Amino acid sequence: MSRDARAGNVVARLLVTAVTVSLLALGGPAPLRAGTSQGTGQAATPRQTATGPATRPAGAAAPQPLVDESFFDEARERLAEAFRLDDFYAYQERRTELNTNPFGRLGTGDVQLYEVYPSPTRGLTYRRLIATNGEPTSAADLARQDREYHQRATEIRRRLAEEAAERLHGAPEERAAAEVRRAEELERSRERAREQIDDVINAMQFRVDRRETFEGRSAIVVTFEPRPDADPQTRRGDLARKFAGTAWIDEAEREIRYVEAVSVDSISFGLGLAARISDGAVATLRREKVADGVWMLTSVTLTGRGRAMLFLRGLSLDYSVEWFDYRPVDEVPLPGAR
Repeated sequence: MSRDARAGNVVARLLVTAVTVSLLALGGPAPLRAGTSQGTGQAATPRQTATGPATRPAGAAAPQPLVDESFFDEARERLAEAFRLDDFYAYQERRTELNTNPFGRLGTGDVQLYEVYPSPTRGLTYRRLIATNGEPTSAADLARQDREYHQRATEIRRRLAEEAAERLHGAPEERAAAEVRRAEELERSRERAREQIDDVINAMQFRVDRRETFEGRSAIVVTFEPRPDADPQTRRGDLARKFAGTAWIDEAEREIRYVEAVSVDSISFGLGLAARISDGAVATLRREKVADGVWMLTSVTLTGRGRAMLFLRGLSLDYSVEWFDYRPVDEVPLPGAR
Protein backbone atom coordinates (compact mmCIF):
# COMPACT_ATOMS: atom_id res chain seq x y z
CA MET A 1 0.00 0.00 0.00
CA SER A 2 1.34 3.45 -0.94
CA ARG A 3 2.10 6.17 1.58
CA ASP A 4 -0.88 8.14 0.25
CA ALA A 5 -3.24 5.19 0.72
CA ARG A 6 -1.88 4.60 4.22
CA ALA A 7 -2.50 8.26 5.10
CA GLY A 8 -6.08 7.91 3.87
CA ASN A 9 -6.60 4.84 6.02
CA VAL A 10 -5.23 6.69 9.04
CA VAL A 11 -7.88 9.39 8.59
CA ALA A 12 -10.67 6.83 8.23
CA ARG A 13 -9.50 4.90 11.31
CA LEU A 14 -9.14 8.19 13.16
CA LEU A 15 -12.85 8.83 12.85
CA VAL A 16 -14.17 5.30 12.99
CA THR A 17 -12.11 4.14 15.94
CA ALA A 18 -11.01 7.25 17.79
CA VAL A 19 -14.46 8.87 17.72
CA THR A 20 -17.14 6.23 17.17
CA VAL A 21 -15.44 3.51 19.20
CA SER A 22 -15.05 6.05 21.99
CA LEU A 23 -18.81 6.13 22.24
CA LEU A 24 -18.73 2.47 23.33
CA ALA A 25 -17.96 4.02 26.72
CA LEU A 26 -21.56 5.19 26.96
CA GLY A 27 -23.30 3.31 29.70
CA GLY A 28 -20.45 2.25 31.96
CA PRO A 29 -16.77 2.28 32.89
CA ALA A 30 -14.14 0.45 30.91
CA PRO A 31 -11.90 -2.22 32.40
CA LEU A 32 -8.74 -1.01 34.12
CA ARG A 33 -6.08 -0.35 31.51
CA ALA A 34 -2.91 -2.38 31.92
CA GLY A 35 -0.25 -0.23 33.57
CA THR A 36 -2.68 2.53 34.59
CA SER A 37 -1.38 4.54 37.50
CA GLN A 38 -3.14 7.90 37.25
CA GLY A 39 -6.71 8.57 38.28
CA THR A 40 -9.08 5.68 38.86
CA GLY A 41 -8.12 3.90 35.65
CA GLN A 42 -11.79 3.87 34.64
CA ALA A 43 -13.35 5.36 31.57
CA ALA A 44 -15.30 8.54 31.91
CA THR A 45 -19.01 7.78 31.75
CA PRO A 46 -21.78 10.06 30.49
CA ARG A 47 -23.06 12.51 33.07
CA GLN A 48 -26.80 13.15 32.89
CA THR A 49 -27.54 16.84 32.44
CA ALA A 50 -30.15 18.13 34.84
CA THR A 51 -33.43 19.09 33.24
CA GLY A 52 -33.98 21.78 35.86
CA PRO A 53 -31.79 24.65 37.17
CA ALA A 54 -28.24 23.99 38.31
CA THR A 55 -29.25 24.63 41.93
CA ARG A 56 -32.61 23.93 43.56
CA PRO A 57 -34.29 24.99 46.79
CA ALA A 58 -33.89 22.75 49.81
CA GLY A 59 -36.41 19.95 49.76
CA ALA A 60 -37.15 20.29 46.04
CA ALA A 61 -37.34 17.09 44.02
CA ALA A 62 -34.20 16.09 42.15
CA PRO A 63 -34.41 16.68 38.38
CA GLN A 64 -35.09 13.63 36.24
CA PRO A 65 -32.39 12.40 33.86
CA LEU A 66 -33.02 12.65 30.14
CA VAL A 67 -32.85 8.87 29.69
CA ASP A 68 -32.27 5.89 31.92
CA GLU A 69 -29.07 3.86 32.01
CA SER A 70 -30.48 1.14 29.77
CA PHE A 71 -30.58 3.61 26.88
CA PHE A 72 -26.78 3.68 26.64
CA ASP A 73 -26.45 -0.03 27.28
CA GLU A 74 -28.65 -0.63 24.24
CA ALA A 75 -26.86 2.00 22.13
CA ARG A 76 -23.49 0.42 22.94
CA GLU A 77 -24.71 -3.10 22.16
CA ARG A 78 -26.25 -2.04 18.85
CA LEU A 79 -23.05 -0.31 17.81
CA ALA A 80 -21.06 -3.43 18.70
CA GLU A 81 -23.52 -5.56 16.73
CA ALA A 82 -23.04 -3.32 13.69
CA PHE A 83 -19.29 -3.90 13.92
CA ARG A 84 -19.92 -7.66 14.03
CA LEU A 85 -22.06 -7.41 10.87
CA ASP A 86 -19.37 -5.64 8.84
CA ASP A 87 -18.29 -8.85 7.10
CA PHE A 88 -21.82 -9.81 6.10
CA TYR A 89 -22.76 -6.85 3.91
CA ALA A 90 -21.34 -5.96 0.51
CA TYR A 91 -21.41 -2.28 -0.41
CA GLN A 92 -20.04 0.43 -2.66
CA GLU A 93 -17.41 2.89 -1.45
CA ARG A 94 -16.65 6.30 -2.91
CA ARG A 95 -13.33 7.62 -1.62
CA THR A 96 -11.33 10.79 -2.15
CA GLU A 97 -7.70 9.82 -2.67
CA LEU A 98 -5.54 11.45 -0.02
CA ASN A 99 -2.14 12.77 -1.03
CA THR A 100 0.28 15.63 -0.63
CA ASN A 101 1.89 17.52 -3.47
CA PRO A 102 4.22 20.51 -3.96
CA PHE A 103 1.24 22.84 -4.31
CA GLY A 104 0.20 22.35 -0.73
CA ARG A 105 -2.91 20.31 -1.37
CA LEU A 106 -3.90 17.32 0.70
CA GLY A 107 -6.92 15.18 -0.08
CA THR A 108 -7.55 16.53 -3.58
CA GLY A 109 -6.64 13.47 -5.60
CA ASP A 110 -8.87 11.19 -7.64
CA VAL A 111 -12.33 10.16 -6.49
CA GLN A 112 -12.46 6.38 -6.72
CA LEU A 113 -15.54 4.14 -6.61
CA TYR A 114 -15.20 0.57 -5.37
CA GLU A 115 -17.41 -2.46 -5.03
CA VAL A 116 -16.47 -4.15 -1.77
CA TYR A 117 -17.14 -7.81 -0.99
CA PRO A 118 -16.10 -8.44 2.62
CA SER A 119 -14.91 -11.70 4.11
CA PRO A 120 -14.11 -12.65 7.71
CA THR A 121 -11.08 -14.55 6.33
CA ARG A 122 -7.97 -12.42 6.18
CA GLY A 123 -7.02 -11.61 2.60
CA LEU A 124 -10.33 -12.64 1.02
CA THR A 125 -12.08 -9.25 1.08
CA TYR A 126 -12.35 -8.04 -2.52
CA ARG A 127 -12.15 -4.29 -3.29
CA ARG A 128 -12.98 -3.88 -6.98
CA LEU A 129 -12.28 -0.46 -8.53
CA ILE A 130 -15.20 0.29 -10.86
CA ALA A 131 -14.77 4.03 -11.60
CA THR A 132 -12.31 6.90 -11.21
CA ASN A 133 -13.53 10.50 -11.29
CA GLY A 134 -16.84 9.27 -12.67
CA GLU A 135 -15.18 7.39 -15.55
CA PRO A 136 -16.06 3.66 -15.52
CA THR A 137 -13.20 1.19 -15.31
CA SER A 138 -12.63 -0.59 -18.61
CA ALA A 139 -13.90 -4.13 -19.09
CA ALA A 140 -10.32 -5.31 -19.57
CA ASP A 141 -9.20 -3.82 -16.26
CA LEU A 142 -12.22 -5.24 -14.44
CA ALA A 143 -11.36 -8.67 -15.85
CA ARG A 144 -7.74 -8.24 -14.72
CA GLN A 145 -8.85 -7.32 -11.18
CA ASP A 146 -11.20 -10.30 -11.06
CA ARG A 147 -8.49 -12.65 -12.29
CA GLU A 148 -5.92 -11.40 -9.79
CA TYR A 149 -8.36 -11.60 -6.92
CA HIS A 150 -9.45 -15.15 -7.68
CA GLN A 151 -5.84 -16.27 -8.10
CA ARG A 152 -5.02 -14.81 -4.70
CA ALA A 153 -8.17 -16.24 -3.12
CA THR A 154 -7.44 -19.71 -4.53
CA GLU A 155 -3.96 -19.64 -3.02
CA ILE A 156 -5.27 -18.49 0.37
CA ARG A 157 -7.93 -21.20 0.42
CA ARG A 158 -5.39 -23.83 -0.62
CA ARG A 159 -3.06 -22.83 2.19
CA LEU A 160 -5.88 -22.84 4.73
CA ALA A 161 -6.99 -26.30 3.55
CA GLU A 162 -3.44 -27.64 3.91
CA GLU A 163 -3.15 -26.21 7.40
CA ALA A 164 -6.49 -27.77 8.35
CA ALA A 165 -5.37 -31.15 6.93
CA GLU A 166 -2.12 -30.99 8.90
CA ARG A 167 -4.04 -30.31 12.08
CA LEU A 168 -6.41 -33.19 11.35
CA HIS A 169 -3.71 -35.78 10.57
CA GLY A 170 -1.06 -34.71 13.04
CA ALA A 171 -0.34 -36.56 16.27
CA PRO A 172 -2.84 -35.84 19.06
CA GLU A 173 -0.26 -33.92 21.08
CA GLU A 174 0.66 -31.83 18.01
CA ARG A 175 -3.00 -31.03 17.33
CA ALA A 176 -3.49 -30.09 20.96
CA ALA A 177 -0.41 -27.84 20.91
CA ALA A 178 -1.58 -26.18 17.70
CA GLU A 179 -5.01 -25.52 19.21
CA VAL A 180 -3.39 -23.97 22.26
CA ARG A 181 -1.23 -21.71 20.05
CA ARG A 182 -4.24 -20.58 18.03
CA ALA A 183 -6.22 -19.89 21.20
CA GLU A 184 -3.32 -17.90 22.64
CA GLU A 185 -2.90 -15.89 19.43
CA LEU A 186 -6.62 -15.15 19.33
CA GLU A 187 -6.62 -14.04 22.96
CA ARG A 188 -3.58 -11.81 22.38
CA SER A 189 -5.34 -10.23 19.42
CA ARG A 190 -8.48 -9.64 21.48
CA GLU A 191 -6.43 -8.24 24.34
CA ARG A 192 -4.69 -5.78 22.02
CA ALA A 193 -8.07 -4.69 20.67
CA ARG A 194 -9.43 -4.27 24.21
CA GLU A 195 -6.38 -2.26 25.26
CA GLN A 196 -6.76 0.06 22.27
CA ILE A 197 -10.47 0.58 22.90
CA ASP A 198 -9.89 1.12 26.62
CA ASP A 199 -7.13 3.60 25.82
CA VAL A 200 -9.44 5.56 23.52
CA ILE A 201 -12.23 5.52 26.10
CA ASN A 202 -9.92 6.65 28.89
CA ALA A 203 -8.77 9.58 26.76
CA MET A 204 -12.30 11.05 26.58
CA GLN A 205 -14.99 12.38 28.86
CA PHE A 206 -18.67 12.54 27.96
CA ARG A 207 -21.73 14.58 28.90
CA VAL A 208 -25.36 13.79 28.15
CA ASP A 209 -26.33 17.31 27.17
CA ARG A 210 -29.88 17.57 25.87
CA ARG A 211 -32.74 16.16 23.84
CA GLU A 212 -33.48 17.77 20.48
CA THR A 213 -34.96 17.04 17.06
CA PHE A 214 -32.33 15.90 14.58
CA GLU A 215 -33.40 15.46 10.96
CA GLY A 216 -37.00 15.09 12.01
CA ARG A 217 -36.44 12.57 14.83
CA SER A 218 -35.92 12.88 18.57
CA ALA A 219 -32.26 12.49 19.49
CA ILE A 220 -30.21 12.45 22.68
CA VAL A 221 -27.20 14.72 22.31
CA VAL A 222 -23.91 13.68 23.90
CA THR A 223 -20.89 15.96 23.96
CA PHE A 224 -17.34 14.69 24.40
CA GLU A 225 -13.93 16.20 24.95
CA PRO A 226 -10.43 15.07 25.92
CA ARG A 227 -9.81 14.27 29.55
CA PRO A 228 -7.33 16.82 30.92
CA ASP A 229 -5.42 14.10 32.79
CA ALA A 230 -5.43 11.58 29.91
CA ASP A 231 -2.20 9.71 29.31
CA PRO A 232 -2.80 7.68 26.11
CA GLN A 233 -0.66 4.60 25.59
CA THR A 234 -1.66 3.90 21.97
CA ARG A 235 -1.81 5.79 18.69
CA ARG A 236 -5.60 5.54 18.70
CA GLY A 237 -5.84 6.93 22.21
CA ASP A 238 -3.56 9.79 21.24
CA LEU A 239 -5.74 10.58 18.22
CA ALA A 240 -8.92 10.46 20.31
CA ARG A 241 -7.74 13.12 22.71
CA LYS A 242 -7.21 15.54 19.82
CA PHE A 243 -10.97 15.89 19.27
CA ALA A 244 -13.97 17.37 21.04
CA GLY A 245 -17.44 17.25 19.63
CA THR A 246 -21.04 16.12 19.66
CA ALA A 247 -22.91 12.90 18.90
CA TRP A 248 -26.60 12.56 18.12
CA ILE A 249 -28.20 9.25 19.18
CA ASP A 250 -31.60 8.36 17.76
CA GLU A 251 -33.81 8.06 20.82
CA ALA A 252 -36.23 5.48 19.43
CA GLU A 253 -33.66 3.33 17.60
CA ARG A 254 -30.85 3.66 20.18
CA GLU A 255 -28.44 4.14 17.29
CA ILE A 256 -25.64 6.68 16.88
CA ARG A 257 -26.69 8.68 13.83
CA TYR A 258 -24.21 11.52 13.49
CA VAL A 259 -20.95 12.66 15.02
CA GLU A 260 -19.30 16.04 14.52
CA ALA A 261 -15.90 16.66 16.07
CA VAL A 262 -13.39 19.50 15.95
CA SER A 263 -9.69 18.92 16.52
CA VAL A 264 -8.30 20.73 19.54
CA ASP A 265 -4.70 19.91 18.67
CA SER A 266 -2.66 19.41 15.51
CA ILE A 267 -2.60 16.05 13.71
CA SER A 268 0.58 14.77 12.06
CA PHE A 269 0.89 12.50 9.02
CA GLY A 270 3.99 10.60 8.00
CA LEU A 271 5.60 10.86 11.46
CA GLY A 272 5.19 14.62 11.21
CA LEU A 273 7.42 14.81 8.12
CA ALA A 274 4.72 14.82 5.43
CA ALA A 275 2.06 17.14 6.81
CA ARG A 276 0.59 18.62 9.95
CA ILE A 277 -3.11 19.51 10.15
CA SER A 278 -3.83 22.49 12.38
CA ASP A 279 -6.36 22.47 15.19
CA GLY A 280 -9.85 23.39 14.08
CA ALA A 281 -10.14 20.54 11.55
CA VAL A 282 -13.74 19.33 11.38
CA ALA A 283 -14.57 15.63 11.26
CA THR A 284 -18.03 14.21 10.65
CA LEU A 285 -19.39 10.69 10.67
CA ARG A 286 -22.86 9.53 9.64
CA ARG A 287 -24.68 6.21 10.17
CA GLU A 288 -27.99 5.24 8.59
CA LYS A 289 -30.40 2.33 8.61
CA VAL A 290 -29.61 0.03 5.67
CA ALA A 291 -31.94 -2.85 6.55
CA ASP A 292 -34.46 -3.68 9.25
CA GLY A 293 -32.55 -3.35 12.51
CA VAL A 294 -29.22 -2.81 10.74
CA TRP A 295 -27.35 0.51 10.81
CA MET A 296 -24.06 1.08 9.01
CA LEU A 297 -21.58 3.85 8.37
CA THR A 298 -22.55 5.90 5.31
CA SER A 299 -20.03 8.76 5.34
CA VAL A 300 -16.87 10.09 6.95
CA THR A 301 -15.36 13.50 6.20
CA LEU A 302 -12.40 15.53 7.42
CA THR A 303 -11.79 19.14 6.41
CA GLY A 304 -9.17 21.55 7.66
CA ARG A 305 -5.99 23.44 7.00
CA GLY A 306 -2.36 22.88 7.85
CA ARG A 307 1.13 22.76 6.43
CA ALA A 308 2.98 20.42 4.09
CA MET A 309 6.25 20.07 6.00
CA LEU A 310 8.46 19.03 3.11
CA PHE A 311 7.60 22.06 0.98
CA LEU A 312 6.74 24.45 3.84
CA ARG A 313 3.49 25.38 2.13
CA GLY A 314 0.02 25.88 3.51
CA LEU A 315 -2.38 23.10 2.61
CA SER A 316 -6.08 22.42 2.69
CA LEU A 317 -7.68 19.08 3.47
CA ASP A 318 -10.94 17.83 2.02
CA TYR A 319 -11.16 14.10 2.60
CA SER A 320 -14.31 12.02 2.35
CA VAL A 321 -15.51 8.43 2.17
CA GLU A 322 -19.06 7.37 1.41
CA TRP A 323 -20.53 3.88 1.78
CA PHE A 324 -23.82 2.96 0.14
CA ASP A 325 -25.83 0.24 -1.61
CA TYR A 326 -25.44 -2.18 1.30
CA ARG A 327 -26.61 -5.72 0.47
CA PRO A 328 -26.24 -9.06 2.30
CA VAL A 329 -23.03 -10.52 0.92
CA ASP A 330 -24.56 -13.96 0.36
CA GLU A 331 -27.09 -12.38 -2.03
CA VAL A 332 -24.42 -10.73 -4.21
CA PRO A 333 -22.53 -12.90 -6.75
CA LEU A 334 -18.77 -12.38 -6.64
CA PRO A 335 -17.53 -10.94 -9.96
CA GLY A 336 -15.48 -13.33 -12.05
CA ALA A 337 -16.47 -16.39 -10.03
CA ARG A 338 -16.60 -19.64 -12.02
